Amino acid sequence: MSSFDAPGVTIHLDEETQREVVSDPEALLAWCRSHPADPRTVAYLRMLGRLDEAAIAGRQALAQEVSSPLMRAVRRARYAHVLQWQGAFVAAEEQLDLAAEESGLEDPTSPSSLSILATVFQHRAKCRFEHALAEQRDQRPLAAGRLWEAALEDAQRALYMRERLGVAEEDVIDSSRRLVRRLERRDLER
Repeated sequence: MSSFDAPGVTIHLDEETQREVVSDPEALLAWCRSHPADPRTVAYLRMLGRLDEAAIAGRQALAQEVSSPLMRAVRRARYAHVLQWQGAFVAAEEQLDLAAEESGLEDPTSPSSLSILATVFQHRAKCRFEHALAEQRDQRPLAAGRLWEAALEDAQRALYMRERLGVAEEDVIDSSRRLVRRLERRDLER
C-alpha cells in the first residue's frame, strides 16, 4: 500500500479500491476546520467521507476568481472527485472533461499543463473504474466493460504522459503504474 503525507497525517492508498485511507481522521478534520479556504480542504473532506461538506467547499472553490485556468482545472478535478465518491459519475466525468479543456488554455504544451492533464486523466480513470463497478453491481455488464476499458485507456494515458514529461515525481508515476496494474486485472464478472 502506498502512502503520502498531508498536514499532520499519513494517507494510504488502498490498492484494491484505489481510494485514500486517512491514518488520523480527527487530526485531518481539525486541519480542515482551521483552513476552510485552502483548496486542499475539498480533497481532505472527501477522504474523510464528509462528502456534503466537500461538495460545498468544491463549489465554493470553483466560484472564486482564479487568474489561472490551470488552477481552475485543479479545483474542478477535486470537485469532480467528490462527485465520483457521491456516485454522481456522469456529473464527475463532465467536470473532468471541462478540467481537461481548462488544462490546455494557457499553453497546452507546457509541462505544467501536461502534468495537470495527466492528473485529470488519472482521476477520470478512477471515476470510470468506480462507475464500472457500480454498473456491474446493477447487472449491466456491457456498460461495465465499456467503462472499464475507458478507465484503462485513461490510466495508460496518464502513465505515458507522466513517464515522458520528466517533471513528475517517482511516487506520482508509481501511482499511475499501480492504477494501470489494477485495471489490467480486468476482474469484472462477465
